[in-house]
Amino acid sequence: MPEPRYLLRFDDICPTMNWKVWDEIEAHLNLHQVRPLLAVVPDNQDPKLMVDEARTDFWDRVRRWQAQGWTIAMHGYQHLYINQNPGIMGLESKSEFAGLSREAQEAKLRKGLAIFAEHGVRADAWIAPSHSFDRTTVDLLIALGVPVISDGLWPWPFSEQGRITWIPTQHWDFKECPPGIWTICYHHNAWNASQLAKFTAVLDKHGPQITDVTSVLQAFGSRRQTLADRCSAALRLLWIRSRSLAAHVYYFLIPHRSPAQ
Repeated sequence: MPEPRYLLRFDDICPTMNWKVWDEIEAHLNLHQVRPLLAVVPDNQDPKLMVDEARTDFWDRVRRWQAQGWTIAMHGYQHLYINQNPGIMGLESKSEFAGLSREAQEAKLRKGLAIFAEHGVRADAWIAPSHSFDRTTVDLLIALGVPVISDGLWPWPFSEQGRITWIPTQHWDFKECPPGIWTICYHHNAWNASQLAKFTAVLDKHGPQITDVTSVLQAFGSRRQTLADRCSAALRLLWIRSRSLAAHVYYFLIPHRSPAQ
């Protein structure tokens, strides 16, 4: 039976991210020779991602990461949510793209790609803010030549008729998994020392099981999606929604004592 393979993805990469934590992360990634997937915001306008002073060498660093084999994805355009459309993933009810006209989406995508090109960076993949995009987005990505979508809850990647490859994203913290390709989606801007230590422990223990996008495409670039994939994704989505509902029920219906009580 094949072993599970893990792909590490870091979202919200931009000039004003948490650089103190990121510098530690980058050092450990290099130490373990891990080549992650980085979600780079072309023109960040989201105040929540403005954590540190902007680094003037940001695009130099992005070019360096790409040159050393790290996968650079375009993470939306400005990371600004304009509606509550969950898109085809159905995970988050906020979107920068889902529900917009083809013309509006194309304009954003072209502007984002133009910024990448201006800085000598190639968009190797697409990552939607909050996992929210629709079929129009997918069709435009194909037309614009973006080869990979990082999203979906199925256990294995697949190619959409050779036009674009979907590499799933199933977890937001590390978990030991059964056979499959499991993307762990990290958001380092709010990390503290404890979370950083937990991450380095994952690298120490599971480093040999961590893969990269290039290897995944070589192995699964022509695989077709199956009914089992779709069933697995549906069950995982139900599980995620049930956990969210249970958390809301607990918060609103179960009495909570304040510290003073």
